[in-house]
Amino acid sequence: MVTKKEKKIDLRISNRRPLVIYSDAAINISKTRVRLQVRLSHLEKRGAACPDTEELLRRTAELENWVDKQLGGYVETHPTWPWISRIKGTGKELIGKVLGLIESFGKYYEPGDIMIPPYINREPVIVPVFVNNNGGDEFIEKPMVWVEGIERLINPSKLRTYAGIRPGLDREKGKKLRYNAELKTTLWVLGGSFMKAGNKYSEKFYQEYKTELISRFISEGKKILPTPKGRYCVACEKEVNFKAALLCPDCGEKLSLKNEPEGVVWQGHVHMMAMRHMVQRFCDHLWLVWRQALNLPITQPYSFVHGEHTTIISPWDMVDR
Repeated sequence: MVTKKEKKIDLRISNRRPLVIYSDAAINISKTRVRLQVRLSHLEKRGAACPDTEELLRRTAELENWVDKQLGGYVETHPTWPWISRIKGTGKELIGKVLGLIESFGKYYEPGDIMIPPYINREPVIVPVFVNNNGGDEFIEKPMVWVEGIERLINPSKLRTYAGIRPGLDREKGKKLRYNAELKTTLWVLGGSFMKAGNKYSEKFYQEYKTELISRFISEGKKILPTPKGRYCVACEKEVNFKAALLCPDCGEKLSLKNEPEGVVWQGHVHMMAMRHMVQRFCDHLWLVWRQALNLPITQPYSFVHGEHTTIISPWDMVDR
């Protein structure tokens, strides 16, 4: 009988590509580095120091650099690299995390499972599978069919859902997330990188869409105001920075939280809407380029099929160099 520990090792070797392993390592090492930096920052404010934390931070940074270098090397061999390499603001380490998180969506299925896409004709392989047998846990060897992450994402909408970048995917208490939170976070970081680089995605899908949103809200008679750091008084139309305040000190009206009052749209809300629009379009293009490179079936964008637009912006129209 295969032990649980042996099973885990075997499956990581058999179905997790190096890009998945290194992207996972890069994300977790980065989190560790940030925690150590925060600890040292707090110690410094108190006039204290911790040589052990400093040494651990140094070694963690060295490991992070090595992992990022390995991750970047595998990105260069990825089927999407000829396209990605021409987009400013991607960065091998950053886009490597995105690609690795998408590849990690791969899964084993039993032969004949209806969830296997019809275009997958891969032969089953024998792998140890965890089962519950008469109340006891054990592993048995079974023939299984491996389906890659991009193969399971049969259309751009599936990728948007998995990445958590479509409406209606809010966190719900007591319920399992319906998306990969790590991928969503990494995509927001990528979006910020696009903004700093000033690439075509930020110009076309962020700036233009943001301008469109502002015009729409103004035409609806809404005010676009800076996002308050504290509470907001609708009557006085100003921000109140008293942390514990419930009533406006000037007019006595009840203060609003950061929830937008009726007729008001925060600038931060407009920014996030435009950012999500940009990230969505990038993911659509990534899905298309990736699947074309692997000769997988592709679909036309929903909006084009239903006649909402007369042109399709190709992924190759958005390259910067």
